[in-house]
Order: sequence, then structure tokens, then C-alpha cells
Amino acid sequence: MTSITSDIVDQKPRLYYIDNLRVLACFLVLLTHSTMHTDQPEIDGFWMFSISFLGTPSSELFLALSGTVLLPVKTGFRTFYHRRFKKLLPPLFIWSILGMLLYTYTRALPIDSAINAILRIPFQPAIGVYWFVYAMAGLYLFAPYISPWLRQASRRQIEFFIGLWLINLTLPWILHFFPHFIGIFSAGGNYYWTLVYFGGFLGYWLMGYYLNKYPIAIGLNARWIALVSLFIMYPLAILILKLRDDDVSPLLDDLQLGSAVFVAMLYTLVQKVSVRPWLQKMITAVAKYSFGIYLTHIYIARELYWGLFDGSTIHIFPRTVLIAVLTLFTGYLLTWLLSRLPHGKYITGA
Repeated sequence: MTSITSDIVDQKPRLYYIDNLRVLACFLVLLTHSTMHTDQPEIDGFWMFSISFLGTPSSELFLALSGTVLLPVKTGFRTFYHRRFKKLLPPLFIWSILGMLLYTYTRALPIDSAINAILRIPFQPAIGVYWFVYAMAGLYLFAPYISPWLRQASRRQIEFFIGLWLINLTLPWILHFFPHFIGIFSAGGNYYWTLVYFGGFLGYWLMGYYLNKYPIAIGLNARWIALVSLFIMYPLAILILKLRDDDVSPLLDDLQLGSAVFVAMLYTLVQKVSVRPWLQKMITAVAKYSFGIYLTHIYIARELYWGLFDGSTIHIFPRTVLIAVLTLFTGYLLTWLLSRLPHGKYITGA
């Protein structure tokens, strides 16, 4: 997430589909983290896996959106870093510290463990789901360097970069079927790989930039047909492998081909959707506070609503959706209120 909410303020005209995608991505994050543990894993396992699969493209969508709105950087290094990190880092530190303090009460976390986690915040997330902010900070650092190239790059040059990136995303699939053929990649030898410099989350940034500048038309054209074909093949492949009782967890990772296809499909579809003005106004309001919702959702869902629904007989799927919806509403209300405090922007990032 960029300072996920306010990157599009200066865009003219406003690209409302970005707000729509941002809220969709935010909800998918909440959905993934709202799934409660179950006493009937043999019965509920299918639904838990399905929810996890639906949430697969959440973080990657945020990354693509950041590339759409931030690339190429139009200011100097100092200005860009000041604006971005001022919105990103203070809320991260505040909510990480508050989370550690909360867990000393709700989870009996030893105070020395909490302090140790707080001291390590500059180097690793104190709260696991905050890994995304660290990845985003690294991309912020890189953005001004790649921007001069993007300003003069042709469409084919960008496609060449993305193509090399996509080759990297096939490696988890190749490793699944041929673990011994290129086993070096699973043994920490990735730095020998010729395309290592075209890997990582930067590809999602460039994908977002590319899909906004060169959108995929829905119809009888090669790009759309290829995307639909891959989109259909991805869940089918996962289903077949699950029926074989294979370990598919690496094939649900952020950096594998299926996730990129998922993101491109959602991005393309939402780009084409028109939303009624009253609904668009509501979505845009939520999008504005999506970073604060992201930072608070793990506490709201798991420390509040998990407790309220403990022992519930509601089926796992509607229960998870309900918790995600309640978390979205509560997170929005909390972030909206906090943003109205003096210096509230340093708490919410809005």
C-alpha cells in the first residue's frame, strides 16, 4: 500500500477505478485475516482454503495501484521521499507499538518480548501482516531511480521488462513439477540466476503503470484471450493439485504467476466498471482511509470480532465475510475519528 490512501489526490481527472480497486484489495486483505480457527478442520478446510485463495491478490493489487499512481515520480528525490515516508512510517511505528502493548494484555505477551519486538521495528515487522509496509518502503526508495527510464521507455521496452519478470514468476511452478531439475533456486542460490534483477515486487509496480497506460481491451484480441485463458487455468491447476494432495502453498505466494494473472484480471475488469455516483462517493470515502484500515484491521478482527464470534455456529464462509465487513466498517470509523485529532494524519496516514 502506498501511504495507501492519498497518492491519487493530485490526479486530474480522478481515476475512480483506482479507488474501487483499492477498496476491493483492502477487503480481500480483511477477508484473508478474518478466518477463525475451526474445531472441524476436516469439514471446514475446503472453505478456509477457498477464502485464502480468494484473498491471494490483495497485497499485489495494492502494489500495482501504487505503480499506477506514483510512477514515474514527478518530483525530486528529497521531495518524494519526504512526502511518502512521512505518510508511511509514523503510522507504522505507532500501530506496531500499540499492537505490542495490546498483546501484552490480550495474549499475555512477556513485556521483554514486546520491547524486543519494538526495538527491531526498523529492521523487521513487529506485527506479521505489516511486512507489506516494509516492502513498500523499499519500492519507494527505488521509484525515483526507475522513473527517468519510464519517462522515455517505449511500450515494447516496458513489456520486455515485465516479460522477464513473468519468467521469474514461473519458477515456483517449475520447482513444483521439477524439484530436482533447478533445485538450486530453492536452496538460496537465487543470486546466480540471470534474471534475479528482474524479480521481486517491482514487477507489480510496473504492471500497474503498464495496465493504466496500455489497458487491456475486453474482446477478441490476443492480450484479453491470453489473460482469460491463464485466469481459468490457474484455479483449475490449483484444484487438480489439491485433489492430488500436493502442497500448493508456494503456488499461492505473492511472487508466482497465478497471483500476477489474478491481479491483471481484477485490474482490467474493475477498470471497465461504472459505479453509480452515490456508491462511488462511499467507495472513495473508504479508499481515503484504507491505510488506516489496513493498520488496524488485525486488531479489530482478531481481538474484537473473533472473541464475539467465538463458539458461533454460523458456517465458516458467511461468518468470515461478516467479520470482514464489520472490520471494514469499524476500521473506517476508527480511522475517520482518529484523523480528526490534532496531527491525526501521523496516526492514520490519511
